[in-house]
Amino acid sequence: MQKITLPVTRLKGLWLAILFFIASIASPAFAQDRPGRPATPPQRPPAPRPVAPPPAQRPQVQPARPPQQQRPPAQQRPPAPQRPPGNVRPPGNQRPPGNTRPPNYRPPSHRPPIHHRPPGWKPNRPAYTRPPHIWGGHRYYAYHHYYSHPYRPYVFGPSWHPLGFFLSAVAATATIVAINDMQYQYDAGVFYAPANGGYQVVAPPFGAIIPAYPPEAVSMQVGGDVYYYFGGTFYAPVPNGYQVVRAPAGAIVYNLPDGCTQVQAGNITYLQYNGDYYQPIEFNGQPAYEVVEIEQ
Repeated sequence: MQKITLPVTRLKGLWLAILFFIASIASPAFAQDRPGRPATPPQRPPAPRPVAPPPAQRPQVQPARPPQQQRPPAQQRPPAPQRPPGNVRPPGNQRPPGNTRPPNYRPPSHRPPIHHRPPGWKPNRPAYTRPPHIWGGHRYYAYHHYYSHPYRPYVFGPSWHPLGFFLSAVAATATIVAINDMQYQYDAGVFYAPANGGYQVVAPPFGAIIPAYPPEAVSMQVGGDVYYYFGGTFYAPVPNGYQVVRAPAGAIVYNLPDGCTQVQAGNITYLQYNGDYYQPIEFNGQPAYEVVEIEQ
């Protein structure tokens, strides 16, 4: 037999062709054995949502309301009493006979007018132009405005003594003054009464008459009348001397003696001496005191 030899290059080409042929045949078979991936990934089924229970249905028929309580009928007022014919008050409401008010009657709460002149005043005495201060059922009249200042007792000379002062003996110049079945010793504006084997200073008795007023006394006119003031006492001239009188309303003094009592009447503090009331004021730029008129 004749041996056939092929060139090497042709053998290489033949082997490559055989390998290529075998690979083309094996690729489809391998592809069929390997599971292929789906074109689109599989979708998960949606999770089921919990179904809400159906709402409870209200009953179609509502329970009937209890019957409302009825209010009792309004009470009727009794008919008003009818007045007798002729619009005349019954006899029980009539005032008793004889209980008639005087023409000048004023109820207790009545406030007197500003221009007031107390009963018994002379026509030449000026009326009060200020309303009274009402306290404790009384009316206190004054011409001047209340001006508060401290009370400082005044000493009216070396021979003058305050109330309650005791002496074993009075001066030889003392004068005996008798009034109301009592005998007093009077000397230099001071009245003495016997006490404990001596003499004690007492308040001047109203109505007592002395032969002469003290030399240090101050004269003044009040409502056209002349008075003399000394040691808290007022003297009025009389035919046989000078008489101790009450302090005239409206009189103004600058000094008050020891022994005054302070009386609080609301927002005003009065000074009381021997039964007379003095209101602190300011007069001519100085602290002073005015005698007030007191009425019921």
